[in-house]
Amino acid sequence: MRLSPALRLRAVLLSSLVGLALAGCQSEEEKRARRLQETRECAGCDLRGLSLEGADLEGARLAGARLEGAKLGRARLKGADLSGVDLTLADLRGADLRGAKLDETFLEQAQLQGANLEGVDLRSARAVESAHFEGAILRGINLEEESFSGPGGPHRRSERSHAYSVPVGGALLSGVDLRGAKLRGAVLERCDLAGADLRDADLRDAELKNANLAGVKLEGANLSGATWEDGRQCATGSVGECRPARK
Repeated sequence: MRLSPALRLRAVLLSSLVGLALAGCQSEEEKRARRLQETRECAGCDLRGLSLEGADLEGARLAGARLEGAKLGRARLKGADLSGVDLTLADLRGADLRGAKLDETFLEQAQLQGANLEGVDLRSARAVESAHFEGAILRGINLEEESFSGPGGPHRRSERSHAYSVPVGGALLSGVDLRGAKLRGAVLERCDLAGADLRDADLRDAELKNANLAGVKLEGANLSGATWEDGRQCATGSVGECRPARK
């Protein structure tokens, strides 16, 4: 049955009205999420708690945005500018953050399990020690002279301490891929690195006291001058293992 031109026009108009009505039914949060994915730009915006699971935000410009508690699991954030962004309690599990800019980014208790941070410079990121990195890819990251340990670190190992000691814990880094990571002089004290892959990593002068190093892969890792989990100093030229320094 063929529709007359008048009926076809009515059908088109009805379809348009339904589309507009459905668009009007979108929540403000859904509108913000859609707008962000379309423009990939929202520097300084308030995006707290926004649901962006699996969103394609590659190269997005979000410097200074507030993303506390945002749901960014499996989101594509490769090469995104996240400078100064507050990611406190954000869910970034399985997210792609390769090459993202994290200068002065707040990572307090951020969920980064299984996320890919290959090549990311974490030297100026904040509260790194409190984030959850289990199973994350941290291949080639730069944390030279910085710390994965601090008052907010969730992983602590038993140790006699003085009454005036500040309770310090390390980051949860079990099973992470840290191959070739730049960790010279990094503080990894009390970090949980069980099963981590540190092959070819630069760990010269790194602090590993009281870290959990069970099952760690160290082939090709440079440990010259590093402080081992038991407090002993690694000898110059220690590669792949910590050879005790001569006293």
